[in-house]
Amino acid sequence: MEFKKKIPVILITGFLGAGKTTFINEIIRKHQHLKLALVENEFGEKSIDQDLIVGMRSENIFDLSNGCICCSISNEFSLTLLDLAEKAGEIDYLLIETTGIADLSNVIKPFYSDESLKQKYELAGSVCLIDAVNHEIQFAADKQQMQLILSDLLVVNKASETTSDKLSEIENRLTAFNNTATIEQCNHGKLKSFQLGRFAEDVSGNIEKRLAKPVMYRLVESKRFSTFTHEFNGSVNLDRFKYWFNYFAAINQVQVYRVKGILHPQGQANKVIVQAVGGSVEYAEGSFIEPAEEKINRLVFIGRDIDFEKIVSELENYLSEEEEEEEKSV
Repeated sequence: MEFKKKIPVILITGFLGAGKTTFINEIIRKHQHLKLALVENEFGEKSIDQDLIVGMRSENIFDLSNGCICCSISNEFSLTLLDLAEKAGEIDYLLIETTGIADLSNVIKPFYSDESLKQKYELAGSVCLIDAVNHEIQFAADKQQMQLILSDLLVVNKASETTSDKLSEIENRLTAFNNTATIEQCNHGKLKSFQLGRFAEDVSGNIEKRLAKPVMYRLVESKRFSTFTHEFNGSVNLDRFKYWFNYFAAINQVQVYRVKGILHPQGQANKVIVQAVGGSVEYAEGSFIEPAEEKINRLVFIGRDIDFEKIVSELENYLSEEEEEEEKSV
């Protein structure tokens, strides 16, 4: 079966009680003109969330029984999505709601690494709901921290139930975990600015905007995760960079959870946005490179116990080898 277009996928995560289901209901309510499909799951033999989703036909709800998506990352998850693409016909968007304890890296990775999924789906981005009242456990637990780190949009829900000082504190802590994500506040899952049709563009545009600003090395307060930004000037031989970076991401996937970056490739009119999660890498076209624009490439590394000096040394040595080879060829 031929597919005219890839189906955009939006992941929705967040800790238990943060308001994921309410947020999804609002998405469905605002986009009734679109055909949406939902993959959602919950612990136990029977999903209770399926009964909470409104405005969507039951045959378009695919429930992965007995456990979260991340526990059955390869076969069940991928096969469910492939089966969905075959049976549901034309779908405008696929929403995937993870459990509150899901490891988001294992949900993202197949969209970068599974060739069958990549033919039918494209990952638009991920949204993480944060409970403004009961957020402390989300900042303290490893998997919940990973949800914050790996998401593109962080939504602080129940904002009216706390103080403005507390909201500022929450946003500062979120920025420490993820300085390339957009942070928004809402109540009852109603985020006025959220539109499915603009989400992927907003995500990529925000990554470029944030990466355009130098970011200093930062340790989050737990000291279990750290972020580091490296920049270098000039045009990049993209094929050569891919050869190094794909290998780097694969062998360092235990320590390096996510990489986001923006490159100025040689001989191309547009920048390239690079993202890596769990050893899998994705490259996407960025904005147009203006003639007078300064060519600054930036990579943001997020992980645990990362030897940042070694990373910088390896990359700079690799780039130096490229310069030497170019000089010899002249």
